[in-house]
Formats: sequence, C-alpha cells, structure tokens
Amino acid sequence: MARERWFYAEDYQRRGPVPLGQLVDSVLTQREPRSVLIWRKGYPAWTQAEDVPEVQERIAPILTRREAEEAQRRTPAPAAVEVPASPPPPVPRSANPLLLYGGLATGVVVTGLVAWLLWPSSETAAPPQVVPLGGTTAENAPAVVIPAPAAPPAAPPAATPVPTPRTAPTEGPPASAPGAAPTATAPPPAATPVPSAVGGEETDLPMSEVRKLRQVAVWSGTRLELTVVNDTSWRVTEVYVQVQSFVGNEMVEGTTPILLLPPAATVDDEVASLLEKVAPDRRKPGVNPMDTGKFSGEAGPRPDAFRCDIVSARGYAPR
Repeated sequence: MARERWFYAEDYQRRGPVPLGQLVDSVLTQREPRSVLIWRKGYPAWTQAEDVPEVQERIAPILTRREAEEAQRRTPAPAAVEVPASPPPPVPRSANPLLLYGGLATGVVVTGLVAWLLWPSSETAAPPQVVPLGGTTAENAPAVVIPAPAAPPAAPPAATPVPTPRTAPTEGPPASAPGAAPTATAPPPAATPVPSAVGGEETDLPMSEVRKLRQVAVWSGTRLELTVVNDTSWRVTEVYVQVQSFVGNEMVEGTTPILLLPPAATVDDEVASLLEKVAPDRRKPGVNPMDTGKFSGEAGPRPDAFRCDIVSARGYAPR
C-alpha cells in the first residue's frame, strides 16, 4: 500500500506531507478543527476537514465529547436552599396564685347572686279581700256586674306587597352599578401573517443570509463553476467569490472578488415580451429559495491548489 501524503493549512501556511494519524492529531489542536483545509493527491481543491470522510469519522467523536464536557462545565450547579431554623416554642409563664384565687372567688359570688335572683319564691301570694258593696258580709252583698276588660285593638293586617311587572330584558351589555369598574372586553385575535413570495427589487443579501449559501467549486479551463445550495429565503441571481490559492508554502488571496452568474434560460419571443411588460427584473435567471443551481464566470487559468468562498450575493428579498 502506498504511503499516504496529506497536507493541511495552519496560519496560512501549508504543512505536510504527513500520514493520516498525524494529520488528525494536528487538526484537533487547531481552534476550528472542522474548518481546517486539507488536501492530498486526487482532490481537485483544498477541502474542509468536515467534508473529508477519512478525517471526519475520526475527529467527530472527539469533538462531540469535547463539546459535551464544555457544556457540562458551563452549566452552573444548583444553589443550596437554606432552610430557616424554626423558632423555639414559647415558655409558659407561671400564673400568680393571688390572681387565680381571686378570680375563683369572684366567680362563686357572681354565680350565687344570679341564682338568688332567678330562684322562684316558696310563699304563695294571698288572694285579695273582697269588700261587699251595700252589704255587711259576702253572703248578703248585692250582685255586681264587672265588665270584661277591653280587648286590645287588633293590629291592622299587613299590607300584601304588590308585585311589580317585570320588563323583558333589552339587548346589550348589563348596566354596571355606579362607581363599579368597567368590564374589560377581550381584544379580537391578531391575524396570522401569511408568508408571501420574493419581492420585485434586486438588492444585496445580508451577510447572515450569505453565510447560508453552500457551494462546490470546479475549475473548467479559464472558467470557475459553482454548484450553489440556496438555504436562504431569497432568490439569488449573482454571487461574488474570493479565490485563495497556494503559491509555494503560502496561501495568496485574489485581488478582487469574481462575479459568477447562473446560465440564462431561453424562452420564446411571446414569453419574453410578456415578461418584459409584467416583470422586467424577473427575466434575470437565478436560484429559488431552498433550491440548487449553477453559477459560473471567467476566472483565469486554474491554480494547482485553490479554495474559494462566497463573500457577497444579490437577489430578490422575500416580501
């Protein structure tokens, strides 16, 4: 088996050749192991470590374990809850014996006085002596008609309340009492926004969206061709790439970004005329959101080893 000769980039310097085991150890010592550029014979360009299967399968378990340990180290430990000590039970105070005996004596005296007032008398009252009117004794006294005591006037009958007629309830909210707080009514639910298509004006993509564009580069003659995966919500019509190539042991960056465009689609004259009237800007070819397409442009002779990154892009923003 031929000895493997791997190269990698460190601080913009090419390192190697080294065997695969030493390459993996060197990649793990760098700050961003997954983004380290790697190359060996048979690769068309310098490739990130996470896109090289032989390297990715070796560094992935180690990086996963490191990230788990780092997350566990950053998680703060739960603070101990201090339980307040319960106060000691109150100590009963000894009662004064004089107050205790005085209270008992007072209770006995009051109880006896109440019993004396409420106790029924044992002596029966003597009947009143009848004095005869016009006679000497009760036997020879003339008869006297004693009128019956007048009956107390009868209380007038209580007036029967007359029921008031009930009116039918009227429509609308009930009237609140004076001074009562008004009843709040719930606001109507907010309408859910409906996602719309991309806008009609071409503009620059923000950098947060540019970072979502992924590409695979191929140099054909003097033209650079990119297969772009559009993970943004924009319709991309132009991309600008910065090419970096190795000269000797150093990585040299291109002077200016290179403009790459998608191939134009051919349409018949009637469709072209209609697009010119309805949406002239939409006649430009592009890659729709969540789709894949090709971009190409003139880039000059192909270097021996290179890397290219998308630094900016233009397209139609979502409305």
